[in-house]
Amino acid sequence: MTMQRFPMVLPIFLGLAAAPAVAQPAACLTKTDDGGLQVGGKSSVASDKKEFYESSKVYPVQTFSDQAPTGNNAEFCLRYEIENVGQEHIQNLYWGLAGIFVKDFRPGIPDRQSRSQQLQSFKEPELDRTLLNAFTNNKAVSQAWRVETQTAQAASSQFADVAAVDQQQFLPAAVLQVLTASSMSQDGPLHVVNLEQGKPIYPIRETVSGEGIDLEVSSRVVLDGNSVSFQTDVSLGGESAGDARIAMPALQALAETKAAGAAEYYSAYLSSVEKQGGEFVGGFKQKRFSTTLDRKALLRDSLFLSEHVITVRANDNEYCYRFQSYLPFAVNYDLDRCGR
Repeated sequence: MTMQRFPMVLPIFLGLAAAPAVAQPAACLTKTDDGGLQVGGKSSVASDKKEFYESSKVYPVQTFSDQAPTGNNAEFCLRYEIENVGQEHIQNLYWGLAGIFVKDFRPGIPDRQSRSQQLQSFKEPELDRTLLNAFTNNKAVSQAWRVETQTAQAASSQFADVAAVDQQQFLPAAVLQVLTASSMSQDGPLHVVNLEQGKPIYPIRETVSGEGIDLEVSSRVVLDGNSVSFQTDVSLGGESAGDARIAMPALQALAETKAAGAAEYYSAYLSSVEKQGGEFVGGFKQKRFSTTLDRKALLRDSLFLSEHVITVRANDNEYCYRFQSYLPFAVNYDLDRCGR
């Protein structure tokens, strides 16, 4: 399957209340909250029905996306959903923009995949093409709301800026060699927070809803003098949560991190991620992955808004989602790492 990376937006995920207010726009909710996006009326929902073709059969899917301002300055909600609207199962459904991979995408709204995010941008969301993949390498092009610009960087913001920087210019040659040897080099920019700004780090949060599974990932960084604490919480709920097994290698490896300022620490972290990749855990409602480092142990007094994947085995199925968390390493894992 050919994986396509989409232009990175710097998302800022705000916490969603456990019992959302009725006035909250649908774009800020998930399928767990309202049962799924609907088309019609004055809704801003963009929906498109597309078809995959495999072995002389037609496999239709329908995408949904919505956007809405939150009421805060230059801040929007974006929400993505996809449903198998045919009668047959679809193997290896992949939607890069939404960060969703489903091994066996089953028909009907119960298995509709839904996720929402909030982000800041001076430019309003626009409808754009989005690539879908299924089976071995069958493609379909739908449309969805997205924001192409970088996060709004307001001078009056109480939070530190996230800057997009060139990997080749920012990382030392020895670190680049480690990433290349581990097939972790990337074409796009790194997303860096420099601690010299002296501002708190914006907490991020994202939710995903599927068949009987509600997954939430919250990440923050706590600064205390020269100490920098990375904390990412993973919460799991829903009717199928009790039997679910989850692999979170990029986060599971975080607890073993003692420093991140040199190539040998990158090598140790990547090795730990590979080791943790096949380890699935379950029986929890919330787990925290954390480590505390001295600022001197960081690379160039900076931390990174990094991409990683979480794999969920539930309902005799396998789901894989891309999330963002703050890490001390400039390492990104996309959906092509699912199943490894």
